[in-house]
Amino acid sequence: MIILDTNFIFALKAKKDKNYIRANEILEDLFRKYDDLIITSYFVLNEIFTLTVSRYNGLKIYLKYYYDLFWGPENFFKIMNFENIEYMKIYQILEKYCDNKRQLSFVDASLIYLYKKLEAKYLISFDIHFDNILNRLY
Repeated sequence: MIILDTNFIFALKAKKDKNYIRANEILEDLFRKYDDLIITSYFVLNEIFTLTVSRYNGLKIYLKYYYDLFWGPENFFKIMNFENIEYMKIYQILEKYCDNKRQLSFVDASLIYLYKKLEAKYLISFDIHFDNILNRLY
């Protein structure tokens, strides 16, 4: 199983993003080298659309790019949701790993939770704060 972070998904469509080329190289490798289930969470979905509105000043054409990734013809991953009891477990992960040197968000903690719960192989992310917690592709 492979988990996707916000910055990877966002970079797939954001041509001006510093990780655009690398994200698309990783995507090509995913299709060639791995036959794993690929997932993300509804928290990531929320971040993607919030980031898109912010970065592109609400221009709806950019929303459509990400719509197609999540629900349209370009979709290649499953979107996971959490049960109420899992939010407390995610908080515990946030509390465990977050400090002044590793400033995780609740979304980051949720990805660590998914990674551990589902025994994933990798998280695809450009964020170094996941290092020494899980296996990261970047």
